[in-house]
Amino acid sequence: MKTFRLVFLILGLHLLVAAATKLSAVPVGLNARSHSPKKTKHVKSVVATSGIKSEGQTQSFVASLLSGATAAITVDAVLFPVDTVKTRLQAAQSSVIKEVSNKKFIDLKMVLGVYDGFLPAIAASAPTAATFFAAYDSLKSYLIPRCEEKYAPLVHLAAAAGGDLAASVVRAPFEVVKQRLQAGVDPSAAAALRNVLKAGGPGGFYRGWSALALRDLPFDAIEYPLYELLKKKFAEAKGGALTPLEGSLCGSLSGGITAALTTPLDVAKTRLMISEPGAYKGLWDCLGKVAREEGAGALFTGLAPRVGMITLGGAVFFGAYEYSRAFFDAVEERNKAPAEEEVAL
Repeated sequence: MKTFRLVFLILGLHLLVAAATKLSAVPVGLNARSHSPKKTKHVKSVVATSGIKSEGQTQSFVASLLSGATAAITVDAVLFPVDTVKTRLQAAQSSVIKEVSNKKFIDLKMVLGVYDGFLPAIAASAPTAATFFAAYDSLKSYLIPRCEEKYAPLVHLAAAAGGDLAASVVRAPFEVVKQRLQAGVDPSAAAALRNVLKAGGPGGFYRGWSALALRDLPFDAIEYPLYELLKKKFAEAKGGALTPLEGSLCGSLSGGITAALTTPLDVAKTRLMISEPGAYKGLWDCLGKVAREEGAGALFTGLAPRVGMITLGGAVFFGAYEYSRAFFDAVEERNKAPAEEEVAL
């Protein structure tokens, strides 16, 4: 039963994430509102994230959900251990775990329990995604009629930022538990809950919230425009639509660059969430203390696994998405054919 519940929790998040991915898919070089159904084939061959759902889009919403879910579950299964390694590297000099031998921490903890915190992360999926899309869709519906088409990327960015901000409020408590487990601060989710409540009350679950929000918002602000620029330049150089592989490469490259630039915020988020109350006064105090006491280079601790995880994640996600999309599209076309024949008769 636990396995089934886990699967359903995974699908709860990733079906919704896939919806946003596909709702924002438009072909490079085509107007977001004016491309015709005849150009749908080009949409299927280009991975895009900056457009607004087109009024003439004919692609299947269900196929988008299923293919996005397949891709996202693949990414989670493959990359959660890397996220654990990154978190432990960032936490290695934290006062909370100074009692743990660095040698044992690196040699043993890096190898054992790399899926610690996985269940809390999955348990956060459904409510976080629901909050994100409630805000995202509402903002998009409000802004689209009030903006010219040339501002479509900015509308999408603003809606995503609002969604991220709202979702971070729901996500923060789960993130605190997940990272305390990943860093080895607590032996179980129940212990993490007890210790956080004992040390800081309910507010303890929001220590590091500002760092979480400020990490994700700049990430989107950098990644989306960069992704669109890369796709546009690649398409212009090629003189045609991008293949799934080329689109996935653009996504992985933009994600990797963005991950590198936002690593200091990720380090601060980790420190704030696993440190004892009072260790830092806030995000900027945390960044300053880490830089002063450990050197500026400490702000980029975990850079390699973070960049590697997000770069690889982009390639895995977009690759799995495009190929699974082709599969579900083919299934849908086969199911649609008999119905069309009956209508014709």
